[in-house]
Amino acid sequence: MYMAAQETAGPFHWHYDDLDDKNFAVHGRNLALLLTTFFALLSFTTLCLLFRWACNRRHRTAASLSDSAMHQRVGLDPEAIKKIPVKPHRATATEEEAQCPICLSGLDEGEKVKVLPSCGHCFHPECVDAWLRTQSICPLCRASLVAGSAVVPETVV
Repeated sequence: MYMAAQETAGPFHWHYDDLDDKNFAVHGRNLALLLTTFFALLSFTTLCLLFRWACNRRHRTAASLSDSAMHQRVGLDPEAIKKIPVKPHRATATEEEAQCPICLSGLDEGEKVKVLPSCGHCFHPECVDAWLRTQSICPLCRASLVAGSAVVPETVV
């Protein structure tokens, strides 16, 4: 029965003359609404990209400033290193203060130590002098030793 109905109907032919393009036409208010939506999306996307670029630029600038200030690879000049005070070590009850943080050897009572002016940390003069020839920060707390520097030492967690 199905075969008989299919044979009598014949093959299906497309008649392109019967299709109407009026369903796809955009006129008047619909065109204005479509254009307004398009430009609103374009403006929003542009603003998002601009905001992202500005945030990335600000982050890169802040990171480069903090890197250059906190991790200076320029050491102190020999005259500045000589001006750091050398004092005799006084023994205290805490063991952390009883050793040089650079070479980890003990500091004996009366032994000469250099006391950094920015943070007050004590080191063997030979140890800290070698460090300060290549760095301008405290090897323990990273406080800057450059005169007039506003760098705040990092907090160690």
